[in-house]
Amino acid sequence: MVIVRPHQAPSGESLLYLIPQSVHAALSGDLASHWGQSGFLPLVHPEVVWPAIFHHDDGWIATDNAPPVDPETKRPLSFLNTPTAEAHSIWTKSIQGAARISPFAQYLIAEHFMMLREHSHSADSEAGQLFLSKYEELCETWRDRWEERHPACDDQDVQLAIRQLRFFDWFSLWLCLAERTESHTFDETPQELSLTVIPQEDGIFVTDPWPWTVDEVHVAVGGWLVPDRNYDDTEDVLSELTDWRRLSWRFVPK
Repeated sequence: MVIVRPHQAPSGESLLYLIPQSVHAALSGDLASHWGQSGFLPLVHPEVVWPAIFHHDDGWIATDNAPPVDPETKRPLSFLNTPTAEAHSIWTKSIQGAARISPFAQYLIAEHFMMLREHSHSADSEAGQLFLSKYEELCETWRDRWEERHPACDDQDVQLAIRQLRFFDWFSLWLCLAERTESHTFDETPQELSLTVIPQEDGIFVTDPWPWTVDEVHVAVGGWLVPDRNYDDTEDVLSELTDWRRLSWRFVPK
């Protein structure tokens, strides 16, 4: 449970919406489904790239099931504040788990996490450098294995696949992290075409241009509503996981 979203009840009570990181990743896979219109290319090798997007955060499942408490805030620990060493351990589980999909899935997920580390404050730390050097070497091996089987997959395709995974990851996080009430334009999309979403009532987003091949897209996540209070430990958080709620969104063309 590592996406922590503030929520205010109709009564005025402050709550936290805890969305499992693995559920967010599944949402990113749902958003990637039926993609590829209005200048946006379909997923590269979807038999690999789609499950890689869907499962790129599977390493978080154990943490989702036993959310730790941030020692400073006394709230469930957000993925944004997860210590570097713990993040590396979780990312490694995601990368290792992707072996059941393909070496290319391992490559894409590892590249994604390497980029996250490279753009973080801990990129130059000893732990950061060890993580990056380890996976730079492994990524070369995984990509070589993939290209031996799929020689037609050139560097342009590979780079597009990485951009697709990263875009849908961010699209999903953007939905999960807060209630969206203002128009937003995604400028860093896989084709570097702008995509604007305009919130309406009841979770509807008018979307321009229309990037999916279906008439509308309906997606959802589930999470727990818990009191916004100090927590002693994981057991204290688990004792409050009694109110499971669903968030849903519907995207429609302009």
